[in-house]
Parts: sequence; structure tokens; C-alpha cells
Amino acid sequence: MKRWTEDIRAWASSLKISGFTVLVVVLVIGGGIIVSPSLSTFVAQQREIAELRQSVAEHREAVDEIDAERAKWKDPVYIRSQARDRLYYVLPGETQLNVIDDIVMPVEPNEETNAELSRTETNWARSLAASFVAAGVAPTPDPESTPKDPQQ
Repeated sequence: MKRWTEDIRAWASSLKISGFTVLVVVLVIGGGIIVSPSLSTFVAQQREIAELRQSVAEHREAVDEIDAERAKWKDPVYIRSQARDRLYYVLPGETQLNVIDDIVMPVEPNEETNAELSRTETNWARSLAASFVAAGVAPTPDPESTPKDPQQ
């Protein structure tokens, strides 16, 4: 450590400082002090200009989107489709059906079916034939016993 301090002293004593050198160093330091506020203002302004350019670009994109939307509304087909979708309008002679999805069906049922409960022991063809026969042999109603319409 002692050697370092001796080396620095030797180096400092070997320097020949003239009045011109002192004047130049003072002028450079003074110029730096004078220019530093202007330089910081310049940097802040450049940053603000970059932010404003970004803002202008975003606003231009928004204006382009609005212009595209306005161009859509000039098309009668688009207006008609929007009236159908939003206001449920239909053209004369058309019938509109609205499907309301108010019942949510589960994707996978939680219940398991049992084969014995699902199987029926009846013959549907025999039941249909029996129903036709029963309807054919039923007695005819008496016209006197049926109530009459008071307006006739």
C-alpha cells in the first residue's frame, strides 16, 4: 500500500501543470455545468416526442378501425344482417325462430344405466293390433245420450 502512494506522489510530482492547462480544465468543467440542464431537457423532450409518436400511431389505428366500421354501415346488406341479429327483424313473408338455450345438458351423464331396467317385456306390435281391435269392436255411442250444443 505504501508503494502505491509513493507511485502516485511520484506521478503527480512529474506532472507539469501550466496555467493554460488549468484554464482549459476549468472551461471544460464550466461548459459541462452550463450544458447539462439543456442536455437533460433535450433527452426529456426526445422521450416525450417518442411517446407522442406512439400515441399518434395508436390513435391512427383507432381512426382506421372506426372508418372501417363506418364503411360497413354504408353497406345495406350489413345493415340488414345487423337488424336481423340485434333487433330480430325479418322481411315480409319470413318467419323467424329463436332458439333459447336455457337448459344446459351435461357433457357426460353421471348416471349409469342398468340393462335390466332398460329392457321392456312387451311386444309393441301385439299391443298395436289389440288397440285396433278394441277400437273396432267398441259400441257406438247413442246419439240421444250425447249432449247437444245449445246454440243449434
